Amino acid sequence: MANLLEKASIVLTPTGYSSGLIHNVKPSESPFGDMTLTQGSTSTRIDSNGLVDNVALNIPRIDYSKGSGAILSELASTNQIRYSEDFSNVIWQKLGVTLTSSTGTNPKGESATIYAIQGQAAQGGLEAAMAFGASGNGVGASIWARKKSGVGTTNVDIGFGDSSSVYTSTVSVGADWQRITHNSVSYTSANRFYIDAEGTSADNTIEIWGAQLEKTASAGQAGRVSSYMPTTSGTTTRTRTNYLNGGDASLIGAQEGVLFVEAAAVVDSGVSRGIALSAANSAANRVALFYRSTNGQVLVIVQGSSGYISLVASGVTQTNFNKIAVKYKSGDLALWVNGVEADTNTQNLVFNAALSELAFDQGNGSLHFDGHVKQLAVFKEVLSDAELAALTS
Repeated sequence: MANLLEKASIVLTPTGYSSGLIHNVKPSESPFGDMTLTQGSTSTRIDSNGLVDNVALNIPRIDYSKGSGAILSELASTNQIRYSEDFSNVIWQKLGVTLTSSTGTNPKGESATIYAIQGQAAQGGLEAAMAFGASGNGVGASIWARKKSGVGTTNVDIGFGDSSSVYTSTVSVGADWQRITHNSVSYTSANRFYIDAEGTSADNTIEIWGAQLEKTASAGQAGRVSSYMPTTSGTTTRTRTNYLNGGDASLIGAQEGVLFVEAAAVVDSGVSRGIALSAANSAANRVALFYRSTNGQVLVIVQGSSGYISLVASGVTQTNFNKIAVKYKSGDLALWVNGVEADTNTQNLVFNAALSELAFDQGNGSLHFDGHVKQLAVFKEVLSDAELAALTS
């Protein structure tokens, strides 16, 4: 793998960055081919110690929420819950539970007021009401929780719903903070966030922090849980991450080459999310790979003089890190995923303009990537099947 990357003209890993730029490992001299970043709002990430970390405007986020560090690129989203850390506020209804507080260490590693609820026998819990709307769009709920005392684990129910029904997941939590989630695209209505601890003993008391509830932009999309957006008296919106203007015509093969990425999506299915090589940010000439809106698929579109050619791989868990490579050359196209050649095409196709840009979108400024990128490489010439198998294994 390391020797193969020596053949690459561009290599990007989550290492160097500065304000508004994510730096390639290769090339190390001009033209550098670094992508620009615009992030028009403050945001958060999980740092290498597993703590929630605030990130300033236009600073790339190297995020460790999936274990190893990766470049985080996200669509815009809004935390619909107000007072996401202050559960004493009146918007949080205490239904059969007692809320207590003490000074402790929050998931940011800071000393803060930490709230706790004890499990109860009857249906109830802690709820926050909001104007959230009817069904059709995916919903994702999340909160940090940990067991306050005792040994073992406590089951925690998290979800959303209305006055007649709730849609929940049950997660076991131990003594360490963990972010628990529930997401769905199928519900009747949703106007409240819900959290409770199962069991009635003091050993089933849980501490909670950082509630979040997000609604997807379009009907039919799966609910997504993205990076934390703290709120007080109002909702908080994080703007879309834009990684654009990378590469250079001298670094990208004009009519043949390979685009390789190791990446994971925020959510499996819902909307197509792309990474592409293109000519002057135009879909007319591009090599674009997507986590497709169809559940479990990777889609590649190669577009040029005679329209476009598509390649598809199925059975892919999009939220896992997958190693994906597309080989492009007229009459010799191939898609490789995790060491396996998934699809090929021998149709002749040439580009009318030289490929010159790399971006985390579909090649024309839309369908931006939504997830983590662990590594990326561009090759100016095609690789052999044996090399592609090694690269993606």
